[in-house]
Amino acid sequence: MNKIALRTAIASAVIAPVMLVGAGPATASPTLSTGASGGIEIKVPDKESWNCFGLDSNFGLKAGVGKLDGFAKGSNVTVFCFGTTAPFFFTGSVKAGT
Repeated sequence: MNKIALRTAIASAVIAPVMLVGAGPATASPTLSTGASGGIEIKVPDKESWNCFGLDSNFGLKAGVGKLDGFAKGSNVTVFCFGTTAPFFFTGSVKAGT
């Protein structure tokens, strides 16, 4: 097996399980909604562990779950969440409250 084929096989074995959406024991992905002024709300499924980061269009960065405030009012907030069970990764976007 040549080096390129071996590296591709290893990368596929590592990356492919993370890219599966809706597979594994996770019951659902987090849900996003508009929060109070300059805020969003991230709800995670019961008994699941997700770590989330929100980045608004002014490069404001907040981390956590639940209510996150301090984003630019009316800005688009992209949220990245990482879980401990498959699908392991979730990304979505919501407009911060005005």
